[in-house]
Amino acid sequence: MGIIRIIKRIIIGRNATDGSINNLGSSGEIHNLSDNGGPLETIYFQELTILHCGCFAAPGGRCSECGVISCIGCHRHCGGTINPSPLGCGKPLCREHCKYLTLDNGQITPFCKDCSSKISRKKVNKKVKHLLLSPFVELGDKQDE
Repeated sequence: MGIIRIIKRIIIGRNATDGSINNLGSSGEIHNLSDNGGPLETIYFQELTILHCGCFAAPGGRCSECGVISCIGCHRHCGGTINPSPLGCGKPLCREHCKYLTLDNGQITPFCKDCSSKISRKKVNKKVKHLLLSPFVELGDKQDE
């Protein structure tokens, strides 16, 4: 006989910035009657869409810099995702737009381009101040070199 019924479920995500719709995967089932008088046959299928990071995991979020969707494991936030640093702005980031910096406490933290350059400028300014003031003033803090 042939196919009696097809049920298809499509998972979509809407981009909040431009309103476009992204297909995040689909699943479905097909109900079949065989030609030789056999029983009703049901086929289940699931389509997974590979995310920008290369993973098949569930979507974690959209990067604020480029707008791509990365999985839960690869998605980061400026200043850290789990225990955020007050130095970061908290913007969502993909792997390509994370700039990892080592903080004073030894923690390696992802930052966006703006925050990482701001932190780097602060470090350079601190070193320049220390260099200029060291002949005249004895500074109590130890400078990492």
